Amino acid sequence: MIDPTVTLTLPTRVYQSLQRRAHQHQRLLEDEATLTLAAAVSAEDTVPSDLSAALSALVTLDDETLERVSHSQPTVEDGVLLDAFVDTRRRRALTPGEEQMLAALVDRHDRVMALRAEAVALLHARGIDVRERVARA
Repeated sequence: MIDPTVTLTLPTRVYQSLQRRAHQHQRLLEDEATLTLAAAVSAEDTVPSDLSAALSALVTLDDETLERVSHSQPTVEDGVLLDAFVDTRRRRALTPGEEQMLAALVDRHDRVMALRAEAVALLHARGIDVRERVARA
């Protein structure tokens, strides 16, 4: 079966952000957009209870600690491994062990990004200017 196709009109900022991300990850723009949308939709589906608890706990943190969380990044090692597995997956099917490792890397990456995004949202709700962080995301 052929996957459905969607034509979108994107705000310039969103388009440019996707272009930068695609270039960073050495992917086609369409692939980057698909992965980004898939991650956003699947993130909606289920949030593990431990991540949900961590996200809820952020509200109790002071502004300085939230600032640190809002700047957090996945580890360099995880990023290198994630890129390597994605590149390998383009060339050949991953083994079950590789798929499991890739899933764990994606999960760790998503957790960092979810905590970071929630920290930025909380800072914004507290009246702190987060435009610079949002523009770099």
